[in-house]
Amino acid sequence: MYRARASRALGLTVLCSVLSLGSVWAVRFVEARGKPTPDGADAVEGTAPSSAAASSSALALGKPVPGAALPVVGSNVSLVTAVPAERVLSVAQPGTKPGDAAQPLRVLLVGNSYTMHHMLHQMLERVAKGVEGGPVMTVDAVAHGGYSLRNHLRTGLALQRIRAGHYTHVVLQGHSLSAVDHPGELAQDAERFKQVIDAAAGRTVFYATWARSPEVSLYRTHKEVHSFEDMSTRVSSTYFELSSKLGAGLAPVGSAFERALVTHPKLSMWGTDGSHPSLAGSYMAACVLYGAITGKDASSTSYVPKGLPDADARLVREVAVESLGARGSNRAASEAAAAAAVPGPT
Repeated sequence: MYRARASRALGLTVLCSVLSLGSVWAVRFVEARGKPTPDGADAVEGTAPSSAAASSSALALGKPVPGAALPVVGSNVSLVTAVPAERVLSVAQPGTKPGDAAQPLRVLLVGNSYTMHHMLHQMLERVAKGVEGGPVMTVDAVAHGGYSLRNHLRTGLALQRIRAGHYTHVVLQGHSLSAVDHPGELAQDAERFKQVIDAAAGRTVFYATWARSPEVSLYRTHKEVHSFEDMSTRVSSTYFELSSKLGAGLAPVGSAFERALVTHPKLSMWGTDGSHPSLAGSYMAACVLYGAITGKDASSTSYVPKGLPDADARLVREVAVESLGARGSNRAASEAAAAAAVPGPT
């Protein structure tokens, strides 16, 4: 018994010592202990793949995993990146503008499992690092499975990070159904966030999400949307109107998904649940976000996620650039995608 107590005490001492060291790569995964959110549709069904377990465990201790694939995380975790002293912002040089190579960019992603999948904050940072001559970018994240922007406002953690983090850009990703089920609430919450971001001298960028895959059962049961085309129209128009009304940036990731479905139908943007992004889908989001934040495109980045074929990565970058040029307003692509889709069982 005494030996068991001593072992537990030693284990706690070692754990506290490890956590107190900190790291630029530190990421804390905290089990969600609150009540399920009303819009829990963004939750991942089942558990995270076993292939992600080792890298998730190592990241929880603040250790980078050389050569490890970026993990897919489940809905029962939160992602809050650490902000060590090494990341304190220096004041921008006079005459520089956001996106200039001379000014380092600090980006905060606020979202849910769409942001958590494949560690999007790390992927975006690596895309930026792979662009020769591009701006230096560090990316943090506050995300929780199933969260809407209202959930983030209630918990207050994202607001605290915005006020204290000296971010040049804050990316807002609402619940995937908010633009359909609660557009008024989304608009109110987005405006509240933007007021806080403006007060902190940051720039707001909306992460316009995508419609569910054409094959999902949602379209047979939902009261408001009955097709891929319908959901695409509602989501993209809502985010476009928000960005225009509030004078914010727009990352038309959903429109990029549509375009990819039309031009490269074998390049799946969705994971097996038809909602969350595949590896290619997360890479698409990272490339579109890079362009929306910097005003440049990611076509020249040398970074390709482990597990994604080079040919597919090249197609993703091409579609991302085209979608940014269209500013997410290509309704013809949506109509063609809906017409080409063949419904199937989920």
